[in-house]
Amino acid sequence: MVESFRTPITLTGRWVRLVPLEESHAPGLRAAARDPEVRRFLLHSPGETLEEMRSLIAMRLALQGDGVELPFATLLRADDRPIGMTGYRQIDRPNHSVEVGGTWLDSAFWRTPVNTESKFLLLRHAFETEKVHRVMLQTDVLNERSQRAIARLGVVREALFRDDKIRPDGSFRSSVIYGILVSEWPRVKDALERSLARDWQGAPKPGPLARAASTGPEGSR
Repeated sequence: MVESFRTPITLTGRWVRLVPLEESHAPGLRAAARDPEVRRFLLHSPGETLEEMRSLIAMRLALQGDGVELPFATLLRADDRPIGMTGYRQIDRPNHSVEVGGTWLDSAFWRTPVNTESKFLLLRHAFETEKVHRVMLQTDVLNERSQRAIARLGVVREALFRDDKIRPDGSFRSSVIYGILVSEWPRVKDALERSLARDWQGAPKPGPLARAASTGPEGSR
């Protein structure tokens, strides 16, 4: 039996593809992280240089090797350009639980369907293919933009973990915790599908409509 949350997994949507993160994505991701606001609230920053980006990718791939993370590069389907990172974290196979996190996105694509579709693809794969019972999301309590984006997904705000992590500047971060149970997924899925059905004004040329999330290249089973 193949163990869950293992590569190769590619998740394909209308606007983006989530592909297994690799070192060759570093130059494109470095360009995508050029805006300092992208890095502002990240615990593990992509940094300001190509070497720092390569170090971040190496760290994520090491955790993937340990079986506790599964990182993706977010590619814009119109031109296959890396525009961010995301993935599965805290993979807890015995308890059928996982976190969707490690997410950042080129600020040029904030307030577009890109983040919504990325989350949709990850959630759908987690609940419908990996058969998890619970998905967690979290963000810095100071990151109000991220909190609004997560709230728009229709998930439940569950807790505030006070001073639970140390930021790169040495200060303590408090984390806002959100969760979705498998029983809540149909409602969340319906809301996300309705949101993604809307037109994206000024969008790059779209690919075919999103197909069911699955393992393998190009969303094929």
